[in-house]
Amino acid sequence: MKDRLPIRIAQCLFLLALVRHLAVAFFVHPYADDFSYAVAGMRSDLGARLIQEYTSWNGRYFSNILLLRSPLTMGLEEGLWLYRAVAAALILFTWFAAYRFVRVLLPAAKRELAATISLIFLLLFFHVMPNTSEGFYWYTGAMTYQLPNALSLLLLANWVRYLRSPQDVLGWSWYAAQVLLVVVIAGCNEVHMAFLVLAHAGLLVHGWLNERRLARPVLVMLAVSVLCAIVVAAAPGNATRGAHFAMKHDLLRTLGYSAVQTGRFGGLALISFPVMILALNIPNIRREALAKGILQPFHFPLNKWLALALPFACVFVAMVVTYWPTGLLGQHRTVNMGLFYFVLAWFFALVIWDQVFLQPRNVGTSEAGAFRWTWSLVIVAAMPLFTGRGSHLTGELFDGTLARYDRAMHARYDAIRESPDDELVLPAVPWPTSLTVLPLDTASGHWINLSMADYFERPGLRLIEPAPVPQE
Repeated sequence: MKDRLPIRIAQCLFLLALVRHLAVAFFVHPYADDFSYAVAGMRSDLGARLIQEYTSWNGRYFSNILLLRSPLTMGLEEGLWLYRAVAAALILFTWFAAYRFVRVLLPAAKRELAATISLIFLLLFFHVMPNTSEGFYWYTGAMTYQLPNALSLLLLANWVRYLRSPQDVLGWSWYAAQVLLVVVIAGCNEVHMAFLVLAHAGLLVHGWLNERRLARPVLVMLAVSVLCAIVVAAAPGNATRGAHFAMKHDLLRTLGYSAVQTGRFGGLALISFPVMILALNIPNIRREALAKGILQPFHFPLNKWLALALPFACVFVAMVVTYWPTGLLGQHRTVNMGLFYFVLAWFFALVIWDQVFLQPRNVGTSEAGAFRWTWSLVIVAAMPLFTGRGSHLTGELFDGTLARYDRAMHARYDAIRESPDDELVLPAVPWPTSLTVLPLDTASGHWINLSMADYFERPGLRLIEPAPVPQE
């Protein structure tokens, strides 16, 4: 690269942002489903409870294991530190999975470059997520959605290895790894289940259109994906869960709202300044990588419009699978998941557009391009630290807001344990704006309130949530 100074500055800022996210993990607290699943896990046999979940709530045969054996089943004193460590470990594991994918995708790239690219991807994902708490910091949501996100990068890396050199990777170990990953990922939630089937079906169609053959590995993995999908979708508990949603199975509502939410969240991701600045520099980055032998041009037919539609299709599928059984968006964890693949697919599309459209027309070519994009990378690294939601997180980490929140939550736990009454107005909590958590309901009989009291072995205690304390 022509100028190492901006690269080094950007790397330092990216690492600082990563450390910040890791630090935040050690101030988070459990809520909602964390308590209810922990109570169920502590008071029932795992096998029997998994069958009960499958027949009465959902078909998530793998993530339910993690939820029923969460760190909280060890008790709050022993489990809270592990609960937080899991959040930090998941952030690092996502970085590792992205690094593994980049190393396979760009075998000529040095380790430092691969680590930087994967860190940029992770931090861009953090930046575009509508709710980071539901993504990484809430155990129930993280194990159900973000863990399979990270595992899917390992699955994708193995497919890249196969597509590049089938004769070198096809063996029992490759099949075993892929089958294990598909089984685990599909068993975490319905959205990943659908993604696996669609992705493998798309890979099969791609092979047929370009080579007029149906590759055995793709057929095998598609069959495994379909089988896992049947197990998840056929769970009797899905009907029980769906009975809580009056607007479910409305085709027009599903398609209409899915399209609207795709435009909403996809558009917000695209106009975020770090994504936009990096996207504008893709032509210069790609061409310098080609010149240095780090990147190779695609040698198979490319459809630039299909590539452009792919990132939006990722979000749309996530929305459809959410709206069809419920009729509601409900929460942001499925949006987080769609945006995880949106970021990947968006920059993949930009690389394709540069190869097949921009570069042949000398669009985006500039002698000063390399100098500009290296300093643009500094801006990309700095903006999530000091602007928007990221600035709130940075400020609350250093001004003591998160520490005060931590102390207030511990005061709540002590009050629940020690209260001699049957009704308790909980101590107020200064909720941090950077960690959007789900508070207790105003109705003491709400299931979230009951679950929290039950976890502390006060099942008859009525918890009342005071008005939240605004931050200065």
